[in-house]
Amino acid sequence: MAIEILLDAHEMQPPAPMELALDALQKLQAGEYIKMIHRMQPFPLYNILYDNGFTYKAVPGKVSAFDIYIWKASDKITGLAIEEIISG
Repeated sequence: MAIEILLDAHEMQPPAPMELALDALQKLQAGEYIKMIHRMQPFPLYNILYDNGFTYKAVPGKVSAFDIYIWKASDKITGLAIEEIISG
């Protein structure tokens, strides 16, 4: 089972959400994923993720506009767990 790290950035102003995400990415381990609650899609963050071996999935959120799931691209098991979470 994957471990969720929750980042609630939906009321933060830039650059705080980006800083929060980058800090969490440095600590992310295999078997863990970040669920970022955000009011918009952080497109600059997406490029950073891909450039550094992470992937993401953005879906309509329950608390704010988007729930963004982030995990290491090499962590296939966590990716499968996120797909199950998203599909409900």
